[in-house]
Amino acid sequence: MDHKIKNEEIQKIVHNIAEDFRYSGEYEKYAQLFYTVDTTKTINEKAHKDMMDYLQTSLNELQKDLAWRKDFLSENPQIEEQRLTETMKTIEKEYLVLLDYLKSHL
Repeated sequence: MDHKIKNEEIQKIVHNIAEDFRYSGEYEKYAQLFYTVDTTKTINEKAHKDMMDYLQTSLNELQKDLAWRKDFLSENPQIEEQRLTETMKTIEKEYLVLLDYLKSHL
């Protein structure tokens, strides 16, 4: 059964992830998935499963990277990667919001 995304915050998060893919050549399968959901604002059963897989895997990697960066920056305060870290934290929050949405709506 298809699910229409009506929540504007979720639509924006899906759009942000689709935009991120436009800047990288990685995860071709997932890029197409997020482009489609961004365009149609609809999630079918397969898209739901694939989005969950992508988000859980990416979130785990992101959280490991954030922990490493936090330690690195605390040991090297002269390095200006704080903006990158803040961006990564924003992505982490968006992934968590989208995961919660997917878990509760399909």
